[in-house]
Amino acid sequence: MNKEYFQDKVALVSGGSRGVGFALAKALVSNGAKVVITARGEKRLLDSEAKLKEMGGSVKAVVGDVSKWEDSEKMVKAAIDAFGRLDILVNNAGLTMRGKFEELSPEVCKQVGEVNLMGSIYLSRAAIPYIKRAKGNLVFISSIAGIFGLPGASIYCASKGGLKGLCESLRLELIPEGVHVGIVYLGYTEHDPEKRILQADGTGAPPTRPAHHTQAYAAGLIMKLLEKRKRDLVMTPVGKLGSYVYRFFPGFVERAILFAQEKNLSIYQKFS
Repeated sequence: MNKEYFQDKVALVSGGSRGVGFALAKALVSNGAKVVITARGEKRLLDSEAKLKEMGGSVKAVVGDVSKWEDSEKMVKAAIDAFGRLDILVNNAGLTMRGKFEELSPEVCKQVGEVNLMGSIYLSRAAIPYIKRAKGNLVFISSIAGIFGLPGASIYCASKGGLKGLCESLRLELIPEGVHVGIVYLGYTEHDPEKRILQADGTGAPPTRPAHHTQAYAAGLIMKLLEKRKRDLVMTPVGKLGSYVYRFFPGFVERAILFAQEKNLSIYQKFS
């Protein structure tokens, strides 16, 4: 890791109070960056801010909801007010859902779509003038579910797949401005004990799938993507294989997913 790349740069990480977002904030602080973390839950966010400050970091916590334009503006303004610039934006905030499409409540559809897709749109729109000025990094945290569809995750797949199109369009707009635009396709990461997945009726349930990698491992790879200004990163070997095969043989992948679902194979549990 080239620590000089991050020294004194200002990074905003949405969904930074826990999970991969918090692990990334720790990695950024450890490498000399000044960090703004955002989340909806005030208590957890302030606890996370305190932990980062104990590491010696220059940190600002901003409570807010990225799916609200006013809150996204507030987050970016807080970064500028606190540190005078913005070099890195990582759109990490997101919600996960499970359930057949025909059984999903409209509120679940709305909530997942607004946070996962509109949240990244709003926050990026608010931040881009400053990212352009810094010739900085604009990164979106997607998922293997953003590469191809999965049963029982329709709105999640739609929102994460939407980030791919957004990223590719912004890359073409911002390359001439010297801005790096990248996207990360996460596998299933180890979860915090209190993490919940939205069910079809809107209630939360703990995740049951086996983790592909640790939060720290994911954060380390995202740091490398930022430093090398890479266009994309597929996080796991299974994800890399699936994305490659799907590009050329989508029907084969669909049949394989349906077969694995029917037999409840371990590889389906990793993807689903």
